[in-house]
Amino acid sequence: MYLEVIVCILFFLVACFVVKLSKKIFYLTLMITVSLLALFLVTGCGGGDALNLRSKIENIEDNTVTRIGDLPFIKGTKIDISKSIIFGEGMSWSGQLSVYVPKKKIEVFNYYVNNLNDYNWKEQTTIRGETSVLNYLGPNNRVAIITIEQGRFGPSNVTISVSPFTEEFEKALGDSIKEKYLDIEDFVKN
Repeated sequence: MYLEVIVCILFFLVACFVVKLSKKIFYLTLMITVSLLALFLVTGCGGGDALNLRSKIENIEDNTVTRIGDLPFIKGTKIDISKSIIFGEGMSWSGQLSVYVPKKKIEVFNYYVNNLNDYNWKEQTTIRGETSVLNYLGPNNRVAIITIEQGRFGPSNVTISVSPFTEEFEKALGDSIKEKYLDIEDFVKN
């Protein structure tokens, strides 16, 4: 920031000598330029809370993560609020989260495979590929689909979609799902 100001002033001085302005015009123009730059620096560097959008976004992210009580998150995970939507909270939320995880795709995939059972999610299908997909059945008659893609510079792009079963799905498979896959006793650790 300060380097840009110094470069502007030097450019102005060189231009004045090249054009060969009179001393009065030179000093008048110099004073106006310095005054405008000082005004720009003073107003541009204000640190009031009204202009601090980054802290507001971080507060939204923190609030969003606390609304979700039934999914694990790798430390350092960042939620892209502009691409996410959440209905409800706690153990019965639904919606779609777009998150950036500071780990490679394979590490993220393995993390979810190893940790979702602890949150009462039961694995249905997993696909490893360019875009890896995990499909889980969970508490409160919900399904979670997690897609994982490797980001350009290291972090992984993850989309977590959680929604209730459709009525037809629950009618067709509801009892067998509840008996076979969502029995709470299955999750008790010895």
